[in-house]
Amino acid sequence: MNARAWTIGALAAIGLLAAPLAGSAAQPAAEPAGGKAQGPYVVVVGVGEFKDKAISPRPTADADAKALHALLTDKKYLGASLDRAKLLTSSGATREAVVKAVDAAAAATGGDDTVILAFFGRGSSTGDKPCFLTNDSTVKDRAKTALLMSDLEPAFKKFKSQNVLLLMDVQYKGGVDAGAEKILEPSWLEIMKLVFGDEKDENMLPPNRVLVLGNPPFQDALTKGDHGLFYSVLSDALGGKADQAPYNEGYESDGIVTTRELLKYLEKEIPNAARATGKTDKEKELEPVFVGRGASKFWVTRNPTETDTIKKRLDAVEGLAKAGKLTPDLVKEGVDLLFRMPKLKWSQALRKEYQKLADGGATVADLEAHRKKLLEDLKLDSDAAAEFTRKVLPAIYKLSAEYIKPMTRGELTALAVKGLFTEADEPVPADIADTIKTPEKIGDERGKELLTEARLRLGKREDLDGAKGADVTIRALVGALHDPYAGYFTKEEWLRTQGQLFGRFPGVGIIIRREAVRDGLLVVTPIKGSPAFRAGIQAGDLITEIRLEVDKEGKPLPADAKKVHSTKGLKTDDAVNLITGAPDTPVSLVVSREGESEPKVYRITRNYVMVETVHGVKRDEKNDWGYYLDEKNKIGYLHLSQFITVSNELGTPADVRRAVAALKRTGLNGLVIDVRNNPGGSLKAVIDICEQFVGKEAIVTTKERGGAGATFTYSGRSAGDRSFPIVVLINGNSASASEILAACLQDHSRATIMGERTYGKGSVQHVEEYDATGGRVKYTVARYYPPSGRNIDKVAMEQSSELKARDEWGVKPDAGFELKMTREELADWFEYSRDLEVIPVPGKKAPTVDPAKDKQLAKALEHLQGLVNRK
Repeated sequence: MNARAWTIGALAAIGLLAAPLAGSAAQPAAEPAGGKAQGPYVVVVGVGEFKDKAISPRPTADADAKALHALLTDKKYLGASLDRAKLLTSSGATREAVVKAVDAAAAATGGDDTVILAFFGRGSSTGDKPCFLTNDSTVKDRAKTALLMSDLEPAFKKFKSQNVLLLMDVQYKGGVDAGAEKILEPSWLEIMKLVFGDEKDENMLPPNRVLVLGNPPFQDALTKGDHGLFYSVLSDALGGKADQAPYNEGYESDGIVTTRELLKYLEKEIPNAARATGKTDKEKELEPVFVGRGASKFWVTRNPTETDTIKKRLDAVEGLAKAGKLTPDLVKEGVDLLFRMPKLKWSQALRKEYQKLADGGATVADLEAHRKKLLEDLKLDSDAAAEFTRKVLPAIYKLSAEYIKPMTRGELTALAVKGLFTEADEPVPADIADTIKTPEKIGDERGKELLTEARLRLGKREDLDGAKGADVTIRALVGALHDPYAGYFTKEEWLRTQGQLFGRFPGVGIIIRREAVRDGLLVVTPIKGSPAFRAGIQAGDLITEIRLEVDKEGKPLPADAKKVHSTKGLKTDDAVNLITGAPDTPVSLVVSREGESEPKVYRITRNYVMVETVHGVKRDEKNDWGYYLDEKNKIGYLHLSQFITVSNELGTPADVRRAVAALKRTGLNGLVIDVRNNPGGSLKAVIDICEQFVGKEAIVTTKERGGAGATFTYSGRSAGDRSFPIVVLINGNSASASEILAACLQDHSRATIMGERTYGKGSVQHVEEYDATGGRVKYTVARYYPPSGRNIDKVAMEQSSELKARDEWGVKPDAGFELKMTREELADWFEYSRDLEVIPVPGKKAPTVDPAKDKQLAKALEHLQGLVNRK
């Protein structure tokens, strides 16, 4: 998101504290495509009473809406004028009225105006699409009478540069009597699509949109006194608590609540309130859902405890300006810094100098002297800028040579330069912006100059120090390709994520998730053979502390470094970052275990961990897999969670080969290969597995970019085993290598394909070590086609009218074997299947695959049993 600077007169800007909020603390008077800024606009809807008796009341909805409306129209907080703050409660909240109110908000705002939309009440679904139940909605005809997300799309398309905050506390579970009709759980992705459009890359979401689901569709809403729990926490945040430590940004409260501060507060305090208020474990696990937190940072309310101090300082600057003691540029800079906490440390240091000046503790001469010194210290050494360029250029050259879409180095350089300024929250300087408008004119030497100059312009700053500048630039460059399968991993991120791509990673080898009730990290399962497994970590253990002795590379930590990290409130990603590290480095986990009175400390030496990717029916006493689903009829079952290859003896192909060999020794008659929810993996791995079953036939063809790209067909090199029938189970999350397997076996009539159409990812990516930074670059190099030559890729289908007409994408189940699951069935299946891979605690029964709880698997088993019994 580009940082914005004040563009109105300095004295007019000072008056903002007494006037309604005009969007972010930046550029409220500009006139972009969205029109001229007019001030904030608020629409609050609360529906707790319904005409249809089949919908139960939601008592707190009206009270929450009225209270939020009062807060946002109060001059202490937002001060939205009453003619720009619409309140709709039960008696007047019809579907038509809500649509009209949101449309009015879009029509009456522009520029950087802030628009806050809030919904409190009950919801349901039409199909799996969410709907909001208004006063005139009926359960029977809710597709026509309830508020659908599509009803609001015309208004949302009118929002351009406006800052939009959508708050939803909608109870979707229970409260609706549909008789014999089965109502599906709605997908909140429809709400996300409304707010953000079709953009799938989180890094490319519009920077001026935030979505907050205080009560996600799959969780129950809670109350706290006379209000909903969500409103109770939200009102505290908007009332100023989010601008106080530890949620505020910078070194102190600055008097305004930004979206980042708001979300930090809600993320911590909603679970805290749920643990205190909820009566059941399920209720205590309530957690909000946020989208847009990374980029969005506009401000929404004031913190009244700081208002007088800020106004006094701004008045002092106004007085100096009137007396002619401050130049207009310094007035503008001072107002900006005093009004809102800046991000960078040097800017914060300058803000302190303006505070001293405004408080009478310094003179204008003092300010100018300190300012001059700060700006001199900000200058970046030309060698450092040149080093930045050397780190970024290899990515530009690599993508220009190999990325599936032909792009010149000039085009990629322009994207990199723009991305650098975007990541730095700074506008692109006018002269550089003019140059990158014509990337076809940017040659190699000019490209180097541009990158170096861009980095010099930004100067020394902590968010671009060392390799950080190259990291953020390459990430922005790859993100600008708008390729959902491309990405950039920093050195630290690679440590955490390489197991997802290659199944082998350095660490301790545990799968964890947050445990909201006890506010800690729950061990879902240790990974078999991992350091944690050998140390004795068990499923169900609660990690309460992470203790460090050395850094990730094994070097001693500085004396002042934090060495003990409580897991209370610790994000899972942050915990993973602390626990992972290079092989042969130690980390200690403090574990609380059920039945033991005292926590235990496990000091674990990290090593390479191999993820299990081939799972069977049930683990035996040694935690090895058994693969027979029906031992009487000799029908086996292999669940492949991803495709990896480390060596001929390590990886998915080797494990499949060993499992099938073990089954055949006892008379295998049929096999289920389950690749549902398998996101893919190594091309080599899936080719090796296909070869085991189709032999020397063609397996897959890859075509590189454009018409001139290389085409290569991979075929098996040895005979395949066709001695038993196979069913391959697929669903909408079976992607990439999973689709290659299913399509190959389908095209050669080697297997019956059953379940639901696959994801439709028909592209191949390279993940290459990026020596310049120690990170990794992942980019698309080819598209693949199964033996029949049909299109798999959904993106390619959307770009071709011919393919679209044929509805050609993904792998479809064989005729008569499509078996869809409802959202309820899916929820039940996920609940049952998520623990199937858990290594059980000694003395406890191992989880077992059960066709009775999985209708797709039951159908596969029935089909194979029929084939076996007809022999």
